[in-house]
Amino acid sequence: MKFYLSGLLLFSLTAAFGQLNPMGSIYFQNQFLANPAMAGTENGLTLNGAFKTQWVGVEGAPKIQYLTGDYGLQNNKVGIGALLYSETAGAINRMRATFSYAYHLPLNNESSFLDFGLSAGIMNEYVNIGKVKGDLTDEVLNSFNERQLYLDGDFGIAYRTNRLTLQGTLPNLKRFFKRDILRNVVDRSIYFIAAGYKFNTDKIVNSIEPKLVYRGVQNYEGILDAGVNFQFLDNKLMFNGIYHSTNSFTGGFGANYKNQFSLLFQYTTNTSQMKNYSNGEFEIGLKYSFKNQ
Repeated sequence: MKFYLSGLLLFSLTAAFGQLNPMGSIYFQNQFLANPAMAGTENGLTLNGAFKTQWVGVEGAPKIQYLTGDYGLQNNKVGIGALLYSETAGAINRMRATFSYAYHLPLNNESSFLDFGLSAGIMNEYVNIGKVKGDLTDEVLNSFNERQLYLDGDFGIAYRTNRLTLQGTLPNLKRFFKRDILRNVVDRSIYFIAAGYKFNTDKIVNSIEPKLVYRGVQNYEGILDAGVNFQFLDNKLMFNGIYHSTNSFTGGFGANYKNQFSLLFQYTTNTSQMKNYSNGEFEIGLKYSFKNQ
């Protein structure tokens, strides 16, 4: 049993490096994914979905997919949202479903907003027995799968103007208040702080938005992300780049049709620990907005 337990812990440590670069959508395309306070910042319904594969070329490499929907009421004060999230890493699976409520407090005649958001839902983590290579009677393995679903949630806050956005999030609140060793299979974010400012222009480049993000990661040093997003040709084309302090880089490009449908492709180079083992990470994201008239 000790040998199998050691193998499981080694896998947990190794898998953690795959999570140090989150979904690239959180930086510019779908900020609600990282912060429930950003639900419904735009009137109407917005749908987002993305798929990401990590460590290309490595057997059992992590794969992530999600679907979100958020809706902003016409009074500009209330937003609601929902998230479905699925992640696999080798034999370990994680599924999460949450519902979010956000209140947008208008300031200065609605020229700025102070946003508060809370999400609540369920998390399920389990080991796919069919993919396990080891002793299937191991007590640790059986104990892990015998656990029930548990409640989880996130809390977020933000301050927004037409150009400036400041935000902070405490994700995985159950883990934040009470650590569970048996659930420590893949390191997770324990807090998220971001600041962005959009410069609008009247030229071919419609806007330039630099952004700084600092992420606290459990069992790992904090990570700084520095990125910039460019919008071109009446916001029809988008290019962005993000440098991560894990010595990796995310580059992406996308297209926007009639300010409703957006398609985003991103590639992330490997962290310094994984550069000799795989070919990086690929992500594709889709967004569709149903604007209130």
